[in-house]
Amino acid sequence: MADENQTPEAAAQAGNQQQQGAQMIVQHVFLKDASFEALSPHEIEQTQGQPDINLNLAQRTNQLGEDRWEVVLTVTVTAKQADKTAFICEVQYGGLFQVSGFSEEQMPYVINVLCPNVLFPYNRTQLSNMVQAGGFYLPPIQPINFEAVFRQRMADAQAQSEQQPAGDPAQ
Repeated sequence: MADENQTPEAAAQAGNQQQQGAQMIVQHVFLKDASFEALSPHEIEQTQGQPDINLNLAQRTNQLGEDRWEVVLTVTVTAKQADKTAFICEVQYGGLFQVSGFSEEQMPYVINVLCPNVLFPYNRTQLSNMVQAGGFYLPPIQPINFEAVFRQRMADAQAQSEQQPAGDPAQ
């Protein structure tokens, strides 16, 4: 009965008190895999201007226990010069995270936003070092807004589920 008459401010304060026990602890961050493949400089046409650089993200998660997760963030950078691939660099960084006190509804956000935010700077540094060691220049990789990526995935999934008819046996 008291909840029905609660003001939005009081509800927010109650939610904050509930969240004070929530925590995410980074137990370990590690390089899981890294690869770099490139053409020889004489194989790349120098007259074609700047290469077209593409960045792709992928993520794997594995629940290791009730409150323990392994999250692996893969970042792949591909540079194309004309019709040739100048280089491909892929880095996978993993992290072991102790996550507790979050509600079931909050866990996808923690796993898909907070954990990649911890891992991405490691990926970015390793990518830059490998590309430079390969003799190429990589412009600074800008930070990624994993919250925006997560919200877009959620919106896409919701739109897709709304498009399927209710009686569709494919569900």
